[in-house]
Amino acid sequence: MTSRAARAAALLAATTLACGGCSVLLPHPAASPAPASRPATTSRPAASAATGPRTTAAPAPPLASLLPFSPARLQAAAALAGRFTAAWDSWSWQQPPAAWLAALQPMAAASLEPALAQAAGDRGVLAQRTAGRQAAAATVTGLAVRDLTPGSVTVIVTAAQLITASSGTSRSSAGWAVTLAPDGSGWLVWDIEPAAAGNT
Repeated sequence: MTSRAARAAALLAATTLACGGCSVLLPHPAASPAPASRPATTSRPAASAATGPRTTAAPAPPLASLLPFSPARLQAAAALAGRFTAAWDSWSWQQPPAAWLAALQPMAAASLEPALAQAAGDRGVLAQRTAGRQAAAATVTGLAVRDLTPGSVTVIVTAAQLITASSGTSRSSAGWAVTLAPDGSGWLVWDIEPAAAGNT
């Protein structure tokens, strides 16, 4: 796919995600209104059949035909990226690390599991959460396709996080770049990083 096609595909995919059930096919331009009829004059002879038939340009293919995946499948990828990020950013000092990990594993590729296990068992993070009696609940507030190839799609997921602790309640927002790879007719999360870090 050329870089122009990739940009067009990503733009269309992002637009599709933003509008949900909107049609992904670009509408054909409206026909121009017929010019007002003019009275016939003797100075301009009528066109003869010798001029040949008029030809019209074939309509351009819809941008959806340039995508390596159907719009419906891209929406499924974005939905999975959102669910994964919400689970990733939701945790509690009372929750065993294995429980947090178990919520993520069914959505993750096997290659990501070692990194997830390492994150789940980070002793420094766990000690900090326990000391402050911290818990977090995340809600996805935005989805946008950033990169699209025949073998993967990267979705930028914006999540709002509500954190409660012994010291009070706070709110934060973060962007995550979630890369997914096809798995049969579905998807699996292959990587997650802060949106500013990469995954492009």
